[in-house]
Amino acid sequence: MSELSDLTINVAPREHTGRQACNKLRSSGRIPAVLYGKELNKSFSLDDREMRILLRQASGTTSLLRLLGEQGEDELVLIKELQTDPIKNSILHIDFIQVNRGEDLQTKIPLVLSGEAEGVKLEGGILEVLANEIEVRCRPSNLPTQIDLDITELALGENLQVKDLTEIEGVVFTAGEDAVLVSCVGSAGGRSDAEDEEAAEGEEGEGEGGEGEGEGEGSAEEGGKEEE
Repeated sequence: MSELSDLTINVAPREHTGRQACNKLRSSGRIPAVLYGKELNKSFSLDDREMRILLRQASGTTSLLRLLGEQGEDELVLIKELQTDPIKNSILHIDFIQVNRGEDLQTKIPLVLSGEAEGVKLEGGILEVLANEIEVRCRPSNLPTQIDLDITELALGENLQVKDLTEIEGVVFTAGEDAVLVSCVGSAGGRSDAEDEEAAEGEEGEGEGGEGEGEGEGSAEEGGKEEE
């Protein structure tokens, strides 16, 4: 991706803010939005239909976008927060954060797992995902849309950490290299199914032995009483 994103959308200045003004915008098919930066706080609106198309093209909300204004504004941005109405399936409000050209940015990117873990497929383990996102630091031109992690060879009792991620040129993972992203644990208490079965069989054996000992003690007592 170049410093100037191909994902562009036109925006218009918004003179009035507040609930009533926002509702009026939404009823006209536009979305109220705010752009935040180090020394920037702008209110504007954008077309709802155009924004939905852009989100589909961007495959989510983590891609670098370019806002073009009526007065010559040209801003690189990331979506900081997107408020929606799940019942009406509508976008209520968007907060954008400014990205400065030529400077590093730090943001979170989706972590996408691929493959089926060996420990789940062959050993009856359970996949435990500890991170759905990875924070990265890079130039806007190097910003990936997602981070891929192949879990195919993950065995029972093992985990994959930040250091197991494939290196991406120009991209730095901000978390410690030993931070655990995903692990394969047993079906209960960290034990595999086989271990659970062995433990259950052991408990049954102990229970049977205990009953036999109890009966032996009772017979000896009864025999003693009869002798008396």
